[in-house]
Parts: sequence; C-alpha cells; structure tokens
Amino acid sequence: MNKILIVLCTMMISFVSKAQIIREQTTPQTIGSQIPGYSQVSSINTITVSYTPPTPLSQPTPIDGDTTTEGNGVYDFGSVIPVSFTLSNGNFTTTSVGKVWTLRISIPNALSIGLTFNQFNLSPSAEMFVYNDAQTVLNKGIKKEHFVNSDTVSISSINGNAIVVYIIEQNNFGNFQSSISVNQLVGGYQEISDVGEAGGSSSSLQQLRATINCIPHIQCYSWRMMSARAVARIEIPRGNNRVGLCTGTLINNEQNNGRAYLLTAFHCIDANDNNVLDANEIQALRQSRFQFQFWRTQCNGSTNNTGVQFNGAVLRSQNRGSDMVLLELINQPGIGDGVNYAGWSRQTGTSSNSQSFIIHHPRGEDMRYTQTRFVSNYLFNSNYWQAGYLTGVVDRGSSGSAIFNENSQIIGQLKGGWSSCNYTDFSDRYGKFNRSWNDGNLGPWLSPNQDLQSTEMLNLTDIPINGPNTIACTTPTQFSTLPNLLDVTYEWSVSTGLQIISGQGTSTVTISGFPNNNIGAGFLTLTLRSPTKGRVRIYTTSKQIFLSNGSVLGYYNSPTNSSEPLAPFSRFNQATNNTCISVATNMVIPAGSTVTWSGPANTSEIIWGQSGNNANIYFTGLNQTIILSLSVTNSCGTTTLNYRFTCTSTNSCGIAPLRVALSPNPSSSKMQVALTEKLNTNFKRDILEIRIIDKSGNLKFKSSYGGGQKNIRLNILMLPPDVYTILVFDGRTWTTEKFIKY
Repeated sequence: MNKILIVLCTMMISFVSKAQIIREQTTPQTIGSQIPGYSQVSSINTITVSYTPPTPLSQPTPIDGDTTTEGNGVYDFGSVIPVSFTLSNGNFTTTSVGKVWTLRISIPNALSIGLTFNQFNLSPSAEMFVYNDAQTVLNKGIKKEHFVNSDTVSISSINGNAIVVYIIEQNNFGNFQSSISVNQLVGGYQEISDVGEAGGSSSSLQQLRATINCIPHIQCYSWRMMSARAVARIEIPRGNNRVGLCTGTLINNEQNNGRAYLLTAFHCIDANDNNVLDANEIQALRQSRFQFQFWRTQCNGSTNNTGVQFNGAVLRSQNRGSDMVLLELINQPGIGDGVNYAGWSRQTGTSSNSQSFIIHHPRGEDMRYTQTRFVSNYLFNSNYWQAGYLTGVVDRGSSGSAIFNENSQIIGQLKGGWSSCNYTDFSDRYGKFNRSWNDGNLGPWLSPNQDLQSTEMLNLTDIPINGPNTIACTTPTQFSTLPNLLDVTYEWSVSTGLQIISGQGTSTVTISGFPNNNIGAGFLTLTLRSPTKGRVRIYTTSKQIFLSNGSVLGYYNSPTNSSEPLAPFSRFNQATNNTCISVATNMVIPAGSTVTWSGPANTSEIIWGQSGNNANIYFTGLNQTIILSLSVTNSCGTTTLNYRFTCTSTNSCGIAPLRVALSPNPSSSKMQVALTEKLNTNFKRDILEIRIIDKSGNLKFKSSYGGGQKNIRLNILMLPPDVYTILVFDGRTWTTEKFIKY
C-alpha cells in the first residue's frame, strides 16, 4: 500500500533559452569545441581599418541642484566608422563539417569593436559566430531566423582591437549560399565591460573598476535580482558619429502578456540634444542593441555573466517634459530567455526614503545597485523627483534607468544630475512616471482598457501553476497559469495515475485521478514554447499533486515515514486524570471513506481505543511507547501509515518539548541551527534532518545528517527574501520555527 506524503507543492523549473544573440566567455583552449570546423580553418583574411579616436566629451563640474551643471548622462564610448565589407573581403575554407567563410577586422587604435550588417541573408543551414582576437568573448549560433528585421542586424561591441566573423554552412561542401554585407563598425575610444574577465590593465579601466567601491554589484543584493532581470544596457548610435550607452527597463502592461515595451530617457535617443526626436534618431533605434543579464557571476566577483542581446526597437511614446521614451523591441525576448517585466505606479506622492532603488549600468559596467536616502519632489520642476543616495550613486551610462518604489514598481526614469563616484553626496533628477503617463500618452500602450493606476511585476522566470496542492482523486479539479502570454503555446502533461479532462493547449487545464490507483501523488507539468522566427524558447515547470484518499496534515510523530515533515508534537489532553494523548486526525476525508486505527491489545500499562476518526491513548507511566497504524479506504484506494507515540516527560505526555535555536534570525545568507530542550536549554539534541518550507507549503530545502549533529551551519543564500518555516527532526519528533530571509 502506498504512503501519503505531507501536502506540499514542489515546483521544478527548467529553461531552454535560444535568445537572439547569446554572448559568453571563452578561451583559446575551449573555443574550438564551441565553433564547428574551427580547428580546420588555418587562414583568415584581415582587413585593417584606420581610426583616430576622438577626445571623450567633457562633463561640467557639477553644483548640486543646478541644472546648468547637470551632466548629459549618456556614456559616449565609441565612434561610428562607415565601411563596406562583403563576402569578397573574406576567404572560404572547406571543412569536414561544411563550408566556412571568415573575415578578421582589425582597428588598431580601438578599445572595442561592434558591427552592423545592412544585408544579412544567411542560408537556412548557416550559423554565424563572432569573437575577439584574444578568444575571450564569443557570440554564438547566430541565425537569420533569429531576427524579425534581418535588413539591419547589429552585434554589440566586443572588447579588443580585432574581431573575427565566422560563418559555417554545415553539410554544404559546394558553393557558399549565404550573402552578407557590413556597412558600419563601432570603434571604442572609452572602456566598457564585457563578459568573462571584468576588466583589463589600462589606467582608465582601473579607474573604472573603482566604481565598484561607490556603486556595488547587483549580485550583492540578491532580493533585487527579480527586478534586475528587466534591466538592459542599451547601445545606440548618436550624433556626430558617436555611439553611447544608456540603461532601460522592460515594463509590464495591463494584460501581463510579455509585450516587450522598454522605458528609458528621451535624451538617450535625442542625439543632437535639440529636444526633438527627428527621423534619423528614430531610424537609429533599429540599430540599437539591448543586453540583458549583464552582471557579475557573484557578489564582488571578478567575472561577468553571460548576457543575452536583442536587436532593434521602434518608438511608441515620448515626452520631453519628463524625459521619457517608451520603446518596443523589434526582436522580442521569449518565454525562456530569463527576462522579467517591471511593474509601475502612477503615484503622485513620494516613496519610502530608504526603500526606493535604482538598477543600472554606469559607464558601461556590469549591472549595479543604488539605494536611495531620500526621494522628494524636485523643487524647481514638478515633472521630476529628486533623489539622494544611501548606498551607491549613478553615473554616465545610468541615464534612463528606472527608479523603483518600495514595492519594486517603476515611478520614474533617470534624467540626469550631479552625482558620480567623485560626488557621492549629490543628488539626481528622475522624470515622474505619472507625468509621463499624462503628458506622454502611455495609457494606450500600457493600460488602454482598464486605465490602471499601477501594475505588479510580470515574473517570467518563476511562472506559477495555480491550483490546490491536494485534490480528491476522482473529482475534476482546475489548474491555471498566466493566460495572455504573447506567441506562447501551452502544453500540459500528467504523470501516471492522473488524467487530463479538458483544457489542453490553453492556460487552464482540468485534471483528476483514477479510482483505486493508490498512487498517493503525481505531477502536473506545464511546457511553454515561444517559437518566434525559428527561435524556439522553452520553459517547463511542474507541480506535485497529492490525491486525498485520506491525507494526514499533522499532529503525529512518524519515524517510520521519515519522508513526511509532520508537526512537532502530538496533542495532549491535560484535563484527564490519566496521562493521556488525544490524537486528532486532522484529515481531508473524501465522502465514502473509512478510517481505521489498529495496534496491539490493551495492557495494564497502555490503553488505547478509536473514537470516530481519532485515537485516544492512555499511559500509566513514563517511558512507555505504542505504535499504531492508521488506514484510510475509499474509492481511490487504501493508505496506511504507522505512528509511534511515547510518554517521556513528567510535565506532559509525549516527547519532551523542544525548540529550534536559529542565529542570526533574520539572516541574509547563513545561520546556525541547533535543537535544544525547552526545559533545559543547555542540552542539545542531535539533528538528523532539516527541511525548509515557504508560506505556501512548498518544500525549498531538504538535507539529512548521518550520525546526527548538534549544530548545523545552514546556507540560505538561494532562498528569495520571505518568511519561512524550518523543520528539524531528531529521530523522534519534528520541531518547527519561523525565520526571515532578507
């Protein structure tokens, strides 16, 4: 017979990401395994481009609050270099896996190189790879079908003064079928960060690295990472043949459908600073690049994470008065790309001084975090908030980044100001989202039907399956997920013992069990696919479902069923003259079920009997133990569990009362766990198993400790900030305590 597990919801999540361009770290030793045919290409043509780096634009000396000394905020780092390269400039190699075309582009005076294709006709079998001379950065597996707009395809700048473009047509050993042309390069004249090793040896970069001291890594604030998944580093052509970096944030809409709207600053697009977005500036948006998930791999680490890039945008809304533009990405992120969409608020009052925050890319660096000291109305212009900082500041390249309120909702975007790593006590201006809404006509894009005052984040990295954890085994029960996701197919499946009644292919499904299957529990699995222009992105999540043919919810000590994290003690009836346990079953019992307790015959020392669904147990002395079996039978089958009850305390019957000692509590990363007797706090019990569950009953952590330990150093860094319950088992009973992860 099967044994019932405690009612938990276990979520299992997986991603298959095929983002438009995936950039990752590589090495000379590993790149050959990442690019088909690489080792068989012995000769690569080189084109050298002459380039005289311009002088970086000077910034005024700031006077806090004085708009005449307010910096532009865009981090201009590169120059647009017109070129004209085609297949004729490279060379062809026939390898054992197919025909390869290669071209090396060298700009001796450049710190980084980006490129734009004005023709991008890769054959169906072709893949493109772009990497730097040092073989530390690789853009991999790029295909034509990855781009909605293939007339203009741009690759964001790669650190180094030479890059290689590598195209392979696998299984083609004849004439090359693809055709491409490059009409623009970007030559970098100021340092920017890239994936892999974060930095170099130049004096300017060492100065750039110093920004870590005044603008900490986002990875050091793990509870903000869900918001960080909405933030992008934007690379965009600007006036005078310059290329600049800003920050933007994906923003949710009333339908929660993942339409790729992105909020940033008007002045990031207004290249000539004439307060008008002209045709050339709007057209340049189609060559802009949006890089997400560009952060360090760990707090204060030295390595940048793999990023994902999307190419091109169109203008949807603008308002110079609040320095706002709303863009829509042409090539949109898919369901498996690991991005989220930030919520927003049209609030008119100021936010909590110490709980508002900014996530941004200062000076082209990896993603950083800034927490406010105050947020107030800007005295001289009601279109803006003014914010000063408690932790970190902002800098050039941070322009357009969202300021979030204490509820992680966007309330504005960075206009500019006076703070930097040299002026950490200064403040900055942020265009108010409410003014952008009213004056920039955001409503038709973000809430055309409901005219909402606010929205919450659209979390696409932890998509829920909504529904009960336990169902009556033959009763049809409905489960649902996010209903309106764009360009997404819904596929449901169930494990053995469950069946889908209706709803396949939709966001809502109805399932049930089978009579007499005795499975106890099974899994409902949701697979989401986002097939945009051949980029099939996949997201899979599962929910464990328990069939209630008598599901025990607690108040038992059951060492014979150690997979069940039961409540820490049995119920006691102190009103009787005898030492007594009155066991309440607390069961979800379907109609037609029978409940039966069984055990040894009564003796002069221990007397027990069944009363309804309960069992009453009478002990005449200490250190007495009885094992009883509980069976539940209905149309779903029969479930049996064995429970041990022991009288060991002079104060009450049952296991001596225990407590879980946690230090520190609250905690952000690690805490010490010990199990002590309440009557003698100096006496510590052995710990055999620890489990952690969240507020919804989901099992988040489980670990056994052979031989038992008195103290456990527990790492909780992987838990999102919230309130949790820890369950500790000493071999006889489970003891619980609440703790806060922040």
